Amino acid sequence: MTKTAKRGGIGFSSKLDNYMIKHRLPKSMIWAGIIAVIWILFLNGLRSIRRIFGGKDTIIIAKDGTLRERSPSQWSLVWRRYKKNKIAMLSAILVLIITVIAVIYPIIMPFSPIGTTPLFDAWNGGGSISNPNLKYPGGTDILGRDELSRLLAGSEVSLTVGIFSSILSVLFGVVLGALAGYYRGWTEEVIMRITDMFLALPFLVIAILAVSFIRRGRLVFLRQIPQSIVIIIVLGVFGWAGLARLVSANTKQIYNLDYVNAARVLGASNRRIIMIHILPNILAPIIVIGTLAIAGGILSEAGLTFLGLGSPTTISWGQMVNESQTVLKTNPELALLPGFAIFFVVLAFNLLGDALRDALDPRLRE
Repeated sequence: MTKTAKRGGIGFSSKLDNYMIKHRLPKSMIWAGIIAVIWILFLNGLRSIRRIFGGKDTIIIAKDGTLRERSPSQWSLVWRRYKKNKIAMLSAILVLIITVIAVIYPIIMPFSPIGTTPLFDAWNGGGSISNPNLKYPGGTDILGRDELSRLLAGSEVSLTVGIFSSILSVLFGVVLGALAGYYRGWTEEVIMRITDMFLALPFLVIAILAVSFIRRGRLVFLRQIPQSIVIIIVLGVFGWAGLARLVSANTKQIYNLDYVNAARVLGASNRRIIMIHILPNILAPIIVIGTLAIAGGILSEAGLTFLGLGSPTTISWGQMVNESQTVLKTNPELALLPGFAIFFVVLAFNLLGDALRDALDPRLRE
């Protein structure tokens, strides 16, 4: 009887699904559990991370039996320079907070970002175009949706577009730049002429045309692609040219160094020389450019959605600013909240990239 009763009962997963459907929460809430696991692993590995990045130098026993102090690694020196910059630490903390919010926003947001529940709760300060109050700190928009919940939900789209478009552009730039700088000749000539062509294109105009063609074209399968993926592809495909030039120039500088020539004499393949001996030594500018590209991706996504190229079903900060234009005089907070969110996130990533550039510069001394 007990087993039968247990089988007939509702399981935890079913209760969770019913709760999410009832409160109109998105399925991405599962990310909260993933973040919890990552946080536990981070706490367990904190001692190892501290030992690598900036821990105290350990004492080792040399072959002759004397005690010597182990020299710090390159990344340990980078971390020491980075943590001395208070603005850099503040920007890193801000970026970490924004990333956590973008992942666990289904748990902390007070209402559904697509629900019009405040429209039917005018007694406590809700309703359409409500001013900020205790229950709805960000007020409500034209349709009666909670502005704070939409602001939290929009962080997911902005960070997703910024991070993945940066990864895509870095991959294109590093691969093409390394090939051009290493093989030279016709390979460099072709890649650099393509790079010049992409640098000469007006980015905003091309991005608008590309997004409009994909979202509103005649090809049905293209229109079914989610808005975020469309913008990621457009930003990644048209944002790699500057990094490719930088990687090509740095590869040329390292090409004739002694350790590269030694690896070539010992019979190392071109792929191994590029992956093992060249790319790790030009990693610093790639990290900096990639971090700054995240800020550029967030800003570009906000600009494209503000111009009306976004999907009505996708919550974005730029789209929120666009929707608030009709009530800008009476309810300016509807535009100020997502506008300041874009400003502070982009500023945080720019400060992070600038601090990484200073910390990774080997010419700086402690």
